[in-house]
Amino acid sequence: MFAEINKEHTDLLPFILRHVGETSRQNPVLRPEGNSFHEFIWIKRGDGLFHLGDEHITLHEGEGAFIRRGIPHSYRGEDFHTIWITFNGAEGLLDFCETSDYFTFQAPAWLNEATAELMRELSRGGSIVSRSGKGYSLVAELLDVIFSERASSMHRVRQYLENRYAEPLSLEEIAAAVGVDRYALCHRYQREYGCSVMADLCRIRIAKAKQFLRYSGDPIEQVGRLCGFQSPSYFTKRFHEVAGCTPKTYRERHNH
Repeated sequence: MFAEINKEHTDLLPFILRHVGETSRQNPVLRPEGNSFHEFIWIKRGDGLFHLGDEHITLHEGEGAFIRRGIPHSYRGEDFHTIWITFNGAEGLLDFCETSDYFTFQAPAWLNEATAELMRELSRGGSIVSRSGKGYSLVAELLDVIFSERASSMHRVRQYLENRYAEPLSLEEIAAAVGVDRYALCHRYQREYGCSVMADLCRIRIAKAKQFLRYSGDPIEQVGRLCGFQSPSYFTKRFHEVAGCTPKTYRERHNH
């Protein structure tokens, strides 16, 4: 494990690499007040139960978590092999990526070897500036990959909703279809589009219903079913919430 022990003038640098390490048997960690640095930690083998903020999340091999400094957290597991990177600074980078207090991620395939190479480079010595520069490069690349993949995966989610809006979809089915766990799906979608998955699905369904009401002669109950609403009364209720009028009134106003 690498630990930065040179504290001289560290408050003058925009990024300080604090720790880089790996352990084949992770001890339980309990930090009710959070930590004094930001942390990336991911699982090389085994499963871990993470308590992040107010949420309990189980992470598996190849999955990890980012935790901002000062955020209460804990984690533990059996046969729990972890790798981690901690650092101070880089607030501008974190804000640019719009990182939340914590989030989970899928570790890129190259991350384990890149971290091992970073530890080898750090063991060769050098100045605190060169060490922090190498750490910043890895952290920046990791954030770039995570958020690029998130944007891509969330685009797949929206395309899935657009294509399957007529079906009785659940969060579990949507998450499984696009290869994202339910927890990550909810948080990533909210961050990317500013609304929940199910709220966006309702928006898509109502938009499709408007098209049917304007350009088809299908009965209103049939329009609801075609757009994923099995209950006519629920269709009317949700349509009124979004459009400000009932489906019947909307058709009368727009179907010429």
